[in-house]
Amino acid sequence: MQAEKGASKKPFEDPEMMIDVGNEYMNMKKYQRAVEIFEKIIKEEKRLTYLAKAYNGCGIAYAVLGKYEKAIENFGEAINLSRYLIDSGSRTYHNLGHVYELMGDKEKAKENFEKEKEIELDLYHYWVTMSDELE
Repeated sequence: MQAEKGASKKPFEDPEMMIDVGNEYMNMKKYQRAVEIFEKIIKEEKRLTYLAKAYNGCGIAYAVLGKYEKAIENFGEAINLSRYLIDSGSRTYHNLGHVYELMGDKEKAKENFEKEKEIELDLYHYWVTMSDELE
């Protein structure tokens, strides 16, 4: 009984779980609710990995809602924390490029898509090189 008490936490104390909930709201097309979850993480979380993910998720939700300036702002924050993202920000650059496409700014869209490809190529070379080493 005591172990159960210690194991139970408030549902939104775990930022990873909150990110999952925000993503699930997006899957359910409840984008405004997803924004609320991601913004709560952004406001309260100090760990940069979770912040980077929350900014990217929030940017996606804002983009779908047609709030492109807010999306760009959030993607920019995620890019500032890109070293904390598993893909080094390549998907965030893709998302940003897509927003610029939706806004009709083909040049900025192209710049961001090129940055996405550059990062992906760097990651590919890193992993190929790492697989060639004896441990």
